[in-house]
Amino acid sequence: MATTIEEKAPRKLSEADLRPRSQVHPSPASWRDQFLYQLLPDRFSDGREAERPLFDPTDPARFQVKDRGAWMAAGKRFVGGTLKGVISKLDYLQGLGVTTLWLNPPWRQRADLETYHGYGIQNFLEIDPRFGTRQDLRDLVDTAHARGLYVILDVIYNHSGNNWFYRDEWDGSPQSMRPYRYAPGYPVHGWRSGDGRSVGEIVSLDDGVWPEEFQNFDWYTRAGRIINWSEASWEDYLSPQVEFRRGDFFDLKDFNLAHPAALAGLARVYQYWIALSDCDGFRVDAVKHVSPVESRKFCTAIHEYAQSIGKDNFLLTGELTDNRMMLAYLDIVGRNLDAALDIVSAPIQLTAAAKGLAHPGAFFGLYDENTLAGAYRQIGPYHVSVLDDHDMSSRSYKSRFAAHGEGVPNLARQVAHAVGVQLTMPGIPSIYYGTEQALDGSESDHDYGIDGSHEYVDRYVREAMFGGAFGAFRTEGCHFFNPDHPTYLRIAAIARLRNRQDAVGKTLRRGHHYLRETAFLQRPFVIPGPGELAAWSQILFETEVLMVLNTHGLENRGAEVTVETSLHPEGASMAVLYHSEWSDDELRNPPSAQTVPVEYGHGRATVRIDLPPCAMVILA
Repeated sequence: MATTIEEKAPRKLSEADLRPRSQVHPSPASWRDQFLYQLLPDRFSDGREAERPLFDPTDPARFQVKDRGAWMAAGKRFVGGTLKGVISKLDYLQGLGVTTLWLNPPWRQRADLETYHGYGIQNFLEIDPRFGTRQDLRDLVDTAHARGLYVILDVIYNHSGNNWFYRDEWDGSPQSMRPYRYAPGYPVHGWRSGDGRSVGEIVSLDDGVWPEEFQNFDWYTRAGRIINWSEASWEDYLSPQVEFRRGDFFDLKDFNLAHPAALAGLARVYQYWIALSDCDGFRVDAVKHVSPVESRKFCTAIHEYAQSIGKDNFLLTGELTDNRMMLAYLDIVGRNLDAALDIVSAPIQLTAAAKGLAHPGAFFGLYDENTLAGAYRQIGPYHVSVLDDHDMSSRSYKSRFAAHGEGVPNLARQVAHAVGVQLTMPGIPSIYYGTEQALDGSESDHDYGIDGSHEYVDRYVREAMFGGAFGAFRTEGCHFFNPDHPTYLRIAAIARLRNRQDAVGKTLRRGHHYLRETAFLQRPFVIPGPGELAAWSQILFETEVLMVLNTHGLENRGAEVTVETSLHPEGASMAVLYHSEWSDDELRNPPSAQTVPVEYGHGRATVRIDLPPCAMVILA
């Protein structure tokens, strides 16, 4: 049932009502059971796709932009996606098998700036009107809950938007950025007005920053822009005093979290949004730039509030761009982050393995439980598996998985099966919007003849799904919500297996991972190299689910694949639960009579698997 919430945001944090607005939706029993879908509200949907044709991949020139420069420029601005648009696409998302929406920050941005991504907050207690209203957010959460879906919101407590100016100490002029210095804090020139001027006094809600408590310059480090994003050789990388924890994130002003009122105020902001929206978790931005101690205080405040109202498993997953720091922020007893986004090396290694460009052991070895990090991955609930995301921070060159795939005839299958690996491994899988349509955004879309700067190239991996001026595949005027797309169909088919409530689904979500040896052409059984069949199992008690992927993009591959001998007696067979070469109808309604016999020899049980390029099969 929809819940009506108050229309206006409080101007003072002290006036923020932390009482839930209706009956609280309970948390999932385990986040391992969820399949996350990350989207940027501005780039996903405006709810008006019925007014535009669906993109036709057989005729890509039909919607190609005529003015490349205008298309590039549009990528740096708000393009029109809304919260109501997200609501309109819940059928599409549930058809894909998604169980949890992850929304990039919907909070109010500066009216005079184009921070469409949501990370430059001007009013911490309000929704950006370009995305919709507070009621729209509540309606989205209520509608999702009524469908059995959960909603995670992206939150920032490391920095605010570009809401005030430094004063240049030489000429007294206002400056958005100054180079980093440890001390003393830079002097302030004034607040940023609604039209971008430096003013001494906040007059309207478009000026400065809100709520009122945030209008205290002691809440900011005022240390200038980060120059060194890693610690010096003599510094402790976990110290709150290193530059990357005290400096501004470019022109986004860093909070002084050592100030008790600032940290408590930020925690209260997000407690308020739990009460108001009934959301189910937070993705916490820029955790590396917050010390483990401050992270623990924030996370404890959020967890305690959520538990006090009945959300006993409220998810806090963090963005950490340095693997060394991971274990300092993860806490299995809930006094810090519950999980971390696996975004440092795993996306690169998964990409290389799925494309047959690297030995699969490099990726699957991340789950080696002889290491502490591998043990965390094997257990499952402590890491969110990521292939693509809005930052692509793991990649030196900003590109989606599908970028530069022109030479791969079966690219749609290759993309689907990279996600298929995520869906059939321990952890909480997360897909980035548009991956299911094989979007191919890359900074190679930047034309330096039109724009000679190398700024904002991440725009090219944030294409608009709904059309408009910055459409995917360098288009405008068409949308990409195609439930018959070959990538969508295959991800949906694999997700249905993962979401099942029987032994197969539980094994995929909760089972133990094993990388499997294979043999071909009379060679010994080994973990195969790049471009061969990669195989792995999930085992839970007496159930084994086996996945086999042809990582070669152009050639057929076949092999004898090892399975668990104790689970397959003489004469046994394994049922085919998924085969990428099924017809569209079979992908939607899998045949039930297909099996593969288990054979015995070489002191082991095996199944014979032969697959065309980029193909995948799942057996149980």
